[in-house]
Amino acid sequence: MRLYDSLTRELHEVVPVDGQTVKIYSCGPTVYRYIHIGNMRSFMLGDLIRRALRYEGKVVEWIMNITDVGHMTDEVSDAGRDKMELAEADEGLTAAQIAAKYTEAFLEDADLVGIERANLYPRATDHIQEMIDLIGILIAKGHAYEVDGSVYYDVTTFPGYGKLSGNTLDQLRAGHRQELAVDPAKRHPEDFALWKKSGPNRALRWPSPWGDGFPGWHIECSAMSMKHLGERFDIHTGGNDNKFPHHEDEIAQSEGAVGHQVVSIWVHGGFLQMSGQKMAKSAKNIYRVTDLATMASIRSLSACSASARSTAARWTSAGRRSRARTGGSISSADGWPSGRPGRRNSAPRRLPWTIDSATRSPTICRCRAPWLS
Repeated sequence: MRLYDSLTRELHEVVPVDGQTVKIYSCGPTVYRYIHIGNMRSFMLGDLIRRALRYEGKVVEWIMNITDVGHMTDEVSDAGRDKMELAEADEGLTAAQIAAKYTEAFLEDADLVGIERANLYPRATDHIQEMIDLIGILIAKGHAYEVDGSVYYDVTTFPGYGKLSGNTLDQLRAGHRQELAVDPAKRHPEDFALWKKSGPNRALRWPSPWGDGFPGWHIECSAMSMKHLGERFDIHTGGNDNKFPHHEDEIAQSEGAVGHQVVSIWVHGGFLQMSGQKMAKSAKNIYRVTDLATMASIRSLSACSASARSTAARWTSAGRRSRARTGGSISSADGWPSGRPGRRNSAPRRLPWTIDSATRSPTICRCRAPWLS
């Protein structure tokens, strides 16, 4: 398998760093509201890569994080509010209750679209100490500095900053971040927060060497990915909107701390569009997986069933012709997909496309290829 690397803008063969297991880290959901199908497209990317690698016979470990603290409404400037705390005010639940509610909803929606569970879903709030330790290393190495209880990353200390997104320091100085007001505590307007001092009314706060506060969003993925996959791993996935600032900052943090490249291949998925527009809450064009199930009609189910019957007829016809030619069982070389390329199998084959009846719902129609099962 070869994947397009967003960092080098080239195709690279997937070769596990340790020679044994392909290790994948995917940026997961911020669990303060329901996930829409545009988000789900990005989360599906890691699973598709894992399935294809397994098909090639490779061993794969896939991790997807759960963000339950530190993701602000504005990640580019410092004027944003924590999305978890906004949800607390909206729903009258604690942050822990909100995180549990929407994590379970995300996993149920992922099950509906056929995304297999990851090997691990680490939560940000379970890794605060790892984040604090990593920030301490960055301070010791001269990449970060503390001001009145907050810690910032000095981007001028990392020469490669901007190599993923193309947002170089010169561009950022020219106003790329589009900040309305620059935090006066920063040495440079381009610097970003690793740890923020908590205000008097903030509920999500932890003790640290710099006083009570909370982590920035970007530091969590550096801390969790390296804790669970090591200082070198193979693939990191996310949506195109993660390139900057999230993944750009993650590269600066991780490589600044360990002194070498951490991720071999960066893979980013495009946006799911509705009527030519990016699916987004602000555009009011978002749908949950369950919304699609509700909107589906019997006619949609009938159309999918007809398609499956038509495909079955074509493959049955092809199978008869193959048996007539070979006088034996059908292999993938004869045009019938099997569990492994070129493998003959005398056992009855499943149809290449089937209606998944596990949901027992006439409003949900899911077709799938058996070689991806």
